[in-house]
Amino acid sequence: TQVVKDLLEENGKITGYLTGYSIYNKLGLTTQVSNIIQIGKNQIRPKFKRGHYIIAFVKQKNTITKENIPLLQVLDAIRYIKKIPDASIEACCKRFLAIIKNFTDKEINTLVRLALKYPPATRALLGALIEQLQPIGAAEPLFKSLNPITKYKLYGAAKALSTTEKWNIV
Repeated sequence: TQVVKDLLEENGKITGYLTGYSIYNKLGLTTQVSNIIQIGKNQIRPKFKRGHYIIAFVKQKNTITKENIPLLQVLDAIRYIKKIPDASIEACCKRFLAIIKNFTDKEINTLVRLALKYPPATRALLGALIEQLQPIGAAEPLFKSLNPITKYKLYGAAKALSTTEKWNIV
């Protein structure tokens, strides 16, 4: 965080947040530690080197606030689930269930709202995860946002989730 502090704030206002490999490690998805620091921002710029680190940027379409940063970090991890080093999709799904299980209803509703600006495969997997935990309909907006004939290739997700068929995850 100290290496990129100046890139996360402007005049005391939060403009970016840490995401990528450092967050996969913090969320318990991998034991790997990377020299690439990824930052989620509304405007992206080319990656560059700073000391030992490579600073890369990920486009974030949602407004970045202090409250929604942990939720955006989880969504980014779901979005890039196939790129998480040294971790299977099945193991990641189990870890995501453990993380989301501790969220309040308000946080889950915010997570769903934020996810609507993410790619369809991310929305499908998040929907399957939430439905596994709460079959009451919190994930309904995600389901309505998806094309019903598209299939999402996330091999191993079905081993951890019983809801993959409804969400067209293969």
